[in-house]
Amino acid sequence: MLVSESQEVGLGEEAYRHTLRESVLLRDYEAERIVRKVGERIARAADKPDYRWEFRVIDDPEMVNAFAVPGGKVAVYTGIFPVARDETGLAVVLGHEVAHALLRHAGERVSQGQIVQILGVGLSAALGSNPQLANTVMQAYGITAGLGYILPFSRSQESEADHVGLILMAKAGYDPNASLEVWERMERKERGAPPEYLSTHPSYETRTQQLKSWIPEAMKFYQPLDQSVELLPSLQTLDSPKARAERELIKRIQAVNKEAEDPRGERAVVEALGYSLRVDPSIVYQERQQLRLGYGQYGALRALSDSGRISLRRVVSDYQNGVSWSELSNTNGTRLTDLISWMGDLRRTAAVIQNQLRSQPIVPRRLR
Repeated sequence: MLVSESQEVGLGEEAYRHTLRESVLLRDYEAERIVRKVGERIARAADKPDYRWEFRVIDDPEMVNAFAVPGGKVAVYTGIFPVARDETGLAVVLGHEVAHALLRHAGERVSQGQIVQILGVGLSAALGSNPQLANTVMQAYGITAGLGYILPFSRSQESEADHVGLILMAKAGYDPNASLEVWERMERKERGAPPEYLSTHPSYETRTQQLKSWIPEAMKFYQPLDQSVELLPSLQTLDSPKARAERELIKRIQAVNKEAEDPRGERAVVEALGYSLRVDPSIVYQERQQLRLGYGQYGALRALSDSGRISLRRVVSDYQNGVSWSELSNTNGTRLTDLISWMGDLRRTAAVIQNQLRSQPIVPRRLR
């Protein structure tokens, strides 16, 4: 373990805030209430009074995922609701996630990887100067997009989290036997996954055998709740056109960021932004670096600033303070659909420029 717990908590909270900023947060009182209720019970069972617990729900029906980082920050994607089904199933998921945080599995992953250098830089700085390094930290904390996978930890860490998670959910008043049904539903979701020796996760058969062997121990801590278990809302009732539009915009923003990861792609994106924003590409390059934003975020925020005739610094400040893309668009007098269309045009322009650059040799240089 090459990182202290305070360093691990600091990086985890930065990764958590960054993930929330790049996601669509659910705005449904009942779903949020149930997640908080289960989460707070698991938190009391975890008995970490120095953790500042927070439970948020990310509106993404395609993402079968959840994560918890040291320090008590927890997020659940709506895509896991059909797997969990009710608050007991959610307790299986949250118990597993909180166990990863308590066992400091992220710190182990950071220590094992080539990313200790980021401790002196901070995730926020890395997002502007080295997005690949920042993404590696995100993965170390289990914040990834794998369908059917809860976290990308090693098989031994996954098993540890299963074991401790059972005890946490039992202490919180939820029946550990429900874990067998939850993981069975998860297994049906992820059919076609690689065999155990190629995966970071135990196979379904191994996981089931382990859970059955640990359930008797967990049952010693189980005191049933004195109230009925609530069902989670269906995805059909949760999703909305506004949320779908925000997710589409975020996808386009992330696609621009990905295109800018290599030198030729970065040059094409910078020139496309200069053309689309009607400014010198050198200004694009310098402003984006100073603001420590991805090219996609910079382009969308600059477009909003220009259309609303509002200072870029103010728009960026609102964005960094958690104002949603819908609210940012409304405030700046732009329809979200128009911003989505603008980002699509930007990507097409960048693709044209990149095709032109393919016939030219790459000469390493700094944009001026």
